[in-house]
Amino acid sequence: MQRPLFLTGMMGCGKTTVGRILAHALGVPLCDLDVRIERLFGASVPKLLAAGEDRFRACERDALSSLLAEPGARGRGLVVATGGGAILDADSRAAMDDVGTRIYLEASVDELVRRLRQAEAADEGARPLLQGATSLRARVAELLTARRALYRSAALCIDAQGDAVGVADRILVALGKDTGARGSEAV
Repeated sequence: MQRPLFLTGMMGCGKTTVGRILAHALGVPLCDLDVRIERLFGASVPKLLAAGEDRFRACERDALSSLLAEPGARGRGLVVATGGGAILDADSRAAMDDVGTRIYLEASVDELVRRLRQAEAADEGARPLLQGATSLRARVAELLTARRALYRSAALCIDAQGDAVGVADRILVALGKDTGARGSEAV
């Protein structure tokens, strides 16, 4: 029986991109928790965050809880791309650890900043927790420093530097699976 895999890490570490590749390689569905939040609460992540980070974190916790309450969710193969702050909630961390494997995609501050700037240039949407920061690098470093210990408490810590297919391959190797990501489509 496969257990859910929960990808955690800072914004820009590649949770969704790696998640797509990993889910394809494993032949299981991908759940992007931010997309689920938007569907459940009828508002975009930026709008929900505008109502306050505490309110958004409650929505995030409720979205994860509702996913895990679905029949069969705890005993099926599933890849979940969590939001960068999902690990801040102790109940959410405990739930992920109880039903599946929490995986931290670790990238350096410089790599995160590079990816976030690249996403911004491609107009992939604003990152609300970065809005108004006088220095993107300083804000990313601040968030990472505050969260690093929680991220590193995951069952697996995977180097997220480099391309997403390589990151997915590292996860598969760590899980003792064949590295099927190389032959999969990068979505």
